Amino acid sequence: MRIFLFVMSVCMIEEKAMIFDILLIATGGAYIVSALGYALHFHQPRAHWRDLCTWGIWGAWCMHTVLLVVITISAGEVPLTSQVLPSLCAWLVAVVYIYLEVSTRDRSLGVLIVPIVVVLHVLTLTKLLGTEGIQVSGYSGGWFELHVLAYGLAYTAFAISCVGGVMYLMLLSEIQAKHLGFFYSRLPSLEVLNQITNRAATFGFVFLTGGTIASSVWAFQHLSQFSIWREPVFFPVLIAWVIYAGNLVARWWGGWQGKRAAFLSIMGFVFVILAFPVMGVLFSGPHNLGP
Repeated sequence: MRIFLFVMSVCMIEEKAMIFDILLIATGGAYIVSALGYALHFHQPRAHWRDLCTWGIWGAWCMHTVLLVVITISAGEVPLTSQVLPSLCAWLVAVVYIYLEVSTRDRSLGVLIVPIVVVLHVLTLTKLLGTEGIQVSGYSGGWFELHVLAYGLAYTAFAISCVGGVMYLMLLSEIQAKHLGFFYSRLPSLEVLNQITNRAATFGFVFLTGGTIASSVWAFQHLSQFSIWREPVFFPVLIAWVIYAGNLVARWWGGWQGKRAAFLSIMGFVFVILAFPVMGVLFSGPHNLGP
């Protein structure tokens, strides 16, 4: 009887693991289909491509939400570790983009934003596919949770700012070449793209600053030292903070707008992607905040 119960429990665990892997892969597949739909709709706007990308992103996001709920239930808490953080960031980016699409009825940003979600989910897939359990952070406290949430929101804003900057440069190059065609007929105006880039960069800078302060306070409270300064992932964050701080100063006091501001937003995002989540993948496991 005990052997039978043991075999049944093992089968149930394996079945749950299989369902989890299927959900993980299905979510990634839905995001990929959605990204393909946005690319096709951007190249050749058609009603069927529009429906494919819209239903694809909604379906992927719903499955993604279920996946995060399953992960949370399995771990017994929201696992704020490098193993799951890319997925949380991807989910936030998808939420913000869906809001932008619903509010503006414009799908042009999706051709670049949704692939970012795909990349983030693939990073999660490499860490979670086939795993027997979900890692937990081992840390607790309001400051710790606040710093993770702040960094996630900062990442989302920087992704939007980067996409706005890239599209601004694409449209600007077409206008300067006096060949108003592909991008001119598909993208919002330069003014709108500049506003998206600048506002998202400002929003992200505020939360990046708040996240750094929150993590420093948490480390000081629990370890009596600002151990975050020894974290490998902190250095790209610091560089990104300097870049976006320079972006704000240049725009507010130096009059930088348009092309130069777009370049700064793109540069900042390149460094941020090293910290959220690529550096987390390279330096897997909990933060090394010990003495």
